[in-house]
Amino acid sequence: MSETPQPSQPEQPADAGPATDPQTGEDLSWRQTAMSAVLLDRSAPDHREIGELLTEIFEGSFQVEHGTDDDPATAVYIEDATVIVTSVDAPIPDGHAKNNTRELAVWNGGEAVVDTHRSQVVVIALRLGPVGDDGEVGPPDYLDPRSEALRCELAVANVTAALTALPGAVAVSVGGAANTLPAVAYRDFVTGNPIPVPVLVGVRAGRRSETTASVYTTGLSRFGRMDLERLDVEAPPGQLYSQMCDLVAFALSSGTVFQPGQTLELGESRTLVTSTEQSPFTGQQVLRLTAG
Repeated sequence: MSETPQPSQPEQPADAGPATDPQTGEDLSWRQTAMSAVLLDRSAPDHREIGELLTEIFEGSFQVEHGTDDDPATAVYIEDATVIVTSVDAPIPDGHAKNNTRELAVWNGGEAVVDTHRSQVVVIALRLGPVGDDGEVGPPDYLDPRSEALRCELAVANVTAALTALPGAVAVSVGGAANTLPAVAYRDFVTGNPIPVPVLVGVRAGRRSETTASVYTTGLSRFGRMDLERLDVEAPPGQLYSQMCDLVAFALSSGTVFQPGQTLELGESRTLVTSTEQSPFTGQQVLRLTAG
């Protein structure tokens, strides 16, 4: 296993949220705008093609507001999250999308297709408040910041999965997780899992020696958590991958934030002890899980 590209920091819209939690005073500088991009090997679709596809897929489930020639952004309303879809007739620059395929087993050697993409459809989600009597949008109701981050990321994932049905879709890039996945695999992960960890977080597992394997995550900081890793475990990479996905899914769905020095129960009398360490894969401070 080798060094992995670091998650990028997407530009934050002006209404992305306060810098501190209004109830707890917690520093929320970890927050990012939920964002992904569907990569296509063709010119960018216009707002009509995007709006028609999303209306067909979400009919009866979510409201879709079509873009116009003057304002081409398409909006999808999922509970209290507003998902904005826009097309960009240019590829992701500097090879970042291809770099983020590294060591993801789901590609199985087919990652060169990412280099064929010519355009992207960008998807972001925000929680916007109700419209007041003056016609202005007010602040949204308070929600725990980690729950809010998950809600917006899941809204992005659902709309992004639908957009992989666009002709020419080859991959999906989640820059904040250093994660680029095949379009079909992305859709399958989202439709098959209530918390689709492999699309929300980069999870990479591989051999470190003939008898040991390691696994680590990228992108958990977007959910107000430290990334996780296990080093030199005598187990197959696939087993470590599945266990890590289960741990992340549990943490996200339950609101649990693992802390240094904590003991985690894996069942069958197996435990993991957590400690803050510098990752040999990303160079960042992570929560390392070691057999207790």
